[in-house]
Amino acid sequence: MPPAEVWLEGLIIGSTLVMMASGLVLAISIMGILNWTHGQLYMFAGIIMWQVLAQWHINYFVALLAAIGITAAIGVAIERWLLRPLVPKGFIPPSVVAIGLISVFEGGVILTFGVAQRNVPSIMEGIIRIGQVSITAERLLIVCIAIGVMLGLYYFINRTKIGLAIRAAAQEPTVSSLYGVASGRLFTIVMATAAGLAAVAAGLIAPVYFVDPYMGSRPFILALMAVVLGGMGSLRGAVVGGMIVGFITTVGGYYIGTWYELITLLIIMAIILFRPQGLFGHVEARL
Repeated sequence: MPPAEVWLEGLIIGSTLVMMASGLVLAISIMGILNWTHGQLYMFAGIIMWQVLAQWHINYFVALLAAIGITAAIGVAIERWLLRPLVPKGFIPPSVVAIGLISVFEGGVILTFGVAQRNVPSIMEGIIRIGQVSITAERLLIVCIAIGVMLGLYYFINRTKIGLAIRAAAQEPTVSSLYGVASGRLFTIVMATAAGLAAVAAGLIAPVYFVDPYMGSRPFILALMAVVLGGMGSLRGAVVGGMIVGFITTVGGYYIGTWYELITLLIIMAIILFRPQGLFGHVEARL
């Protein structure tokens, strides 16, 4: 059995992938597009965390709120002025624009901050011992925040009027519009929520690893794997898929090193071969 620290690392990675994958699922379910800039929104949040924490020396939670707010605003601007006008034209036009934005955003950050990897200060110091297991206080706090955010997302989708409207629009878009569910407003809310989730994921990971202009590419690919594994359009699938991919990457990396990426891909391919819609997907997208 891997040591407890490896399982804890898997929980951290899995939690961040759940947030990234959940944002992708919301955009797919409501807007009918794959937000290719999701990884760059994650990157923006990481850069903001570095700027606020390392350069301005402001409290971590203030930095996290700033990253969420600014990233959500960028996401809404992308949705409202670049993607929404193209949504009626099908899947390809907004995808082409979003893919083009990847180079624009990364190039802008490189020109502004450079390409160097930058360290974000730790949230807190100290070691917590639980029996024979030693856990850094920072990682334990990150896990608690991640669990809290995921529970909050569940409550938002299943217990609030806006969340129920999102579910209704995902399941029956035509019928929901007849009952007064405004698609434009939902697009804005969904994009802000998805961008905010990406910002939280980056804010949790930034103090543990590092930030740079390319930091969003790998989490985006892993989150997309989680979405495909769980089922396109299934929020429950995003949660399960994110956790599976997160634990495979850490536990697999512990045993076989960099070969874990190949193993992850083979597992996902095997599942898709026997269940093309994913673990929890349907023929039509469902939250």
